[in-house]
Amino acid sequence: MRSILALCLFTSVAGCAAPAPASAPSAPRASPGYAAAHAPTPSQEPYPIERYEEGAWNPGQALLQGYFGVSSYDHVSVEGGEIDGDEGELDQLPLMGGGGQWKVGGRRIDWGIEGLFSFAGRANAEAFAVGGGGAVVAVDVDLLLFELYGGPFASVFLGDKVRVYGAAGPMLEWADYEQETDGLPDDGSGFGGGWYARTGFEFVLPSWTLIGLGVRWSDATVDLGGSLGDLEIDGLQYMITCSRGI
Repeated sequence: MRSILALCLFTSVAGCAAPAPASAPSAPRASPGYAAAHAPTPSQEPYPIERYEEGAWNPGQALLQGYFGVSSYDHVSVEGGEIDGDEGELDQLPLMGGGGQWKVGGRRIDWGIEGLFSFAGRANAEAFAVGGGGAVVAVDVDLLLFELYGGPFASVFLGDKVRVYGAAGPMLEWADYEQETDGLPDDGSGFGGGWYARTGFEFVLPSWTLIGLGVRWSDATVDLGGSLGDLEIDGLQYMITCSRGI
């Protein structure tokens, strides 16, 4: 009997002393070296889109630009009647326009696509026509130009205060032309095409607005139709620019 009681007591004590089930192992703690190796680098961190500093222009963002200025064409002529505007006032036209540059990529050198438009024109501009016997006749001309142009561009910030850019591409031009020679009027309008290239620099103001100077070269030919034939115009335009990011 004593043996049986002793065996029961031993079994009860052994059951109560059984170890508790093991808990799930805790996740290992990362060592300082591992955390440093996998920490995001400064280049991977986003930067404010409204700051115009080196590398602060994100892909997909646009820089809008408006401008006004004056043309100084090297060559302005109308095929019909041999109208020459180089020696008169037709080569100097006030102009204004605007558009935008959309960044596609780059950090130190930004690059992308731009698209712009411009208006230029003048009323009662003096030009000259070669008449019979080589005589030069004064001609009064009204000229209105509308241009759409665009292409690839590249831009770089020199520090955080100056931006320099350049671009080139095709141009679509529409012209409305009227002339009067010795009281005889003639007019025509039409579309044509050509090429452009431009460059400029801008200063970054504290308000993140950019103010600068630019120059554009263009060469275009427009078919005016009728007796006037083609209007050929090429040369430089100088402009004051104002840009703002969005």
